[in-house]
Amino acid sequence: MRRPAPPYTLTTAVRLQTKLTLAFAAVALAPIAGLTATARVVIANQSRGEFRRSLDDARADVEREYQRLSDELSQATARMARPDDPLLGPLLIALSSGPLDDDHQRDLEDRAEAEMHALGFDVLELVDAHGEVLAAAHFPGRVGDRDPSPQSLARAEGRAELVDEQVMEGGRARRALAIESARTVRASFDEGRRPEVTLVAGHLLGADFLARLPRGARLLDADGKLLSGAPASAEARSWPTTTVTLARENGAPAARVELAISDAQLRRTLARVTDVALALGLGGLMLALFVGALVAHRLSTPLGELADAARALSRGQLDRTVPVRGSDEVAKLAHAWNGMVGDLETAREELVRAERLAAWREIAQRIAHEIKNPLTPIQMAIETLDRAHKKGSAAFDALFAESARTILDEVARLKNIVAEFSSFARLPPPRLAPLALGEVVESALALYASAGLELERDLAAELPPALADRDQMTQVLLNLLENARDAVASSGGRIRVATRAQGKMIELEVADTGPGLTDEARARLFTPYFTTKAKGTGLGLAIVHRIVTDHGGEIRVSGALGQGAVFTVAVPRA
Repeated sequence: MRRPAPPYTLTTAVRLQTKLTLAFAAVALAPIAGLTATARVVIANQSRGEFRRSLDDARADVEREYQRLSDELSQATARMARPDDPLLGPLLIALSSGPLDDDHQRDLEDRAEAEMHALGFDVLELVDAHGEVLAAAHFPGRVGDRDPSPQSLARAEGRAELVDEQVMEGGRARRALAIESARTVRASFDEGRRPEVTLVAGHLLGADFLARLPRGARLLDADGKLLSGAPASAEARSWPTTTVTLARENGAPAARVELAISDAQLRRTLARVTDVALALGLGGLMLALFVGALVAHRLSTPLGELADAARALSRGQLDRTVPVRGSDEVAKLAHAWNGMVGDLETAREELVRAERLAAWREIAQRIAHEIKNPLTPIQMAIETLDRAHKKGSAAFDALFAESARTILDEVARLKNIVAEFSSFARLPPPRLAPLALGEVVESALALYASAGLELERDLAAELPPALADRDQMTQVLLNLLENARDAVASSGGRIRVATRAQGKMIELEVADTGPGLTDEARARLFTPYFTTKAKGTGLGLAIVHRIVTDHGGEIRVSGALGQGAVFTVAVPRA
């Protein structure tokens, strides 16, 4: 039996309105979200292109500044490296007479330091032909040391190179990276010794170098250690960055200039785009919710009325029409529904008349058949008595008693047939009330306790009450028990009765170990006047089916031939 679908309620309408409203909101928000994502991608790509161009320009600036510094240094050392230079000329004259004495040495150191500051150098060193340091204005402590590197540098013919240098800073020695150029100057005397001196001049790569580069540049050594510039902040680590490698003469990297461009403006722009999109999205969402709610209400109201009408139709109310509003598709559907209801009402009336005629025809045939069987013995008994009476037979008295018993038995049979038909035709509607089904089962089983049947009980403890009519449920159970007893009468089998709660239903099960049912019998079992017994009207299970149906429940039968039969009755919980 098909269980009725849940009615269309306010919750169903709200769900429909919610779905439609959310659909409107999604349609409104999807374009805004798509445009926002596209705008962010376009702006980001354009900005990254500008960043790449800016970084390329910054790289070019670093290379130009480094080349300019190298060229200026080479030119400065070339101008200074002359035998008549104010610093080098006197030194060459003094060296022509032999090693410098202490007075000449102190004077040379003072003049070298003054010359370094006057020319704007950070490094100034003078080395004789043997590699001995005569003066080191940037690191006086090196005077007297032997350093062959200036002479090697001088062989580069004035090209500037990167050199790791030691300088004094704040009274402390430190290692620094410098760009240096060297020249060897030989005395131009006509006679005597012609000493030579190698001049080394250079600039430290540090804050002054970075000051002429794009803002934010940092100088790192070959290992990535910061030499000059501000440490990178956490935010700066995510900025677009490029690196310019400064190499030595042999190609080995000596330092790197790291350039970064702040993308804070891009982040602010993207944030503003997002804020505008959120504002538009919120406004669009509110508008979509408002419009969607209106449209959903206009749609859900007539659809709800149609759903309620469909529910009423399933309950047999064929006169349930719905109001027609407007001329849209929903209104056309309502108009079509009303036309269908009218057609169904007409068809039902015709069907009811046809079924009534067919039912009365079948009932008349069944009653005639059932009544005809008892009438034949009655007629034969009366005819026998009539013949015996006319002949004046001495056995009339014995025949009269036997015929009277036959007539009375058949009359009782007629009365039973009439009572069963009357019971089926005048079955009253159930009086529903909370019912303890277990008590009904115990009372019914007590009637069969002395019948010699093997009864099994499987009754659920604390079974919830059912919503049922006590008398009618008792009739259902007795009919099922009677059928089960007839099924096991010849084989001496057993009967099992069980109760249980199943969801919103209370189930009663009567099972037997009898011969079972054929597929044909199981299909026609609840049809009126169908029976597998030698005697009977075939109305017992039909009455059971009607009672259960009137309770809003269902009855099921299972079991194959030779495996017994199981009847399951389900009625609603109280």
